[in-house]
Amino acid sequence: MGEVRSVRVPETLLRTIRYVAQREHLSESTAARRLIALGAREYAVRLYRDGKVNLREAAELADTTVREMIDILLAHGVKGNVTASQERKGIDYVLSKI
Repeated sequence: MGEVRSVRVPETLLRTIRYVAQREHLSESTAARRLIALGAREYAVRLYRDGKVNLREAAELADTTVREMIDILLAHGVKGNVTASQERKGIDYVLSKI
């Protein structure tokens, strides 16, 4: 498991953590970790959608595989941010290696 960290949690977020813990029959620590992971995924989706990170970087931020990240992005209605020019360069590169 990861490092132990001390974090001050605002009362409003603490209520959310407690709600999730109770609703899903989890400890508050587990509920907090799940909410943090969810936030990290949402952040990765936003950065990718805005063109600030590539697919691999988004997957790393979300702690998922590239394949899982594609599914997450599609679920959020986010399509690839590769331009036609970039696509053509990729195809040309592959063809040059044949």
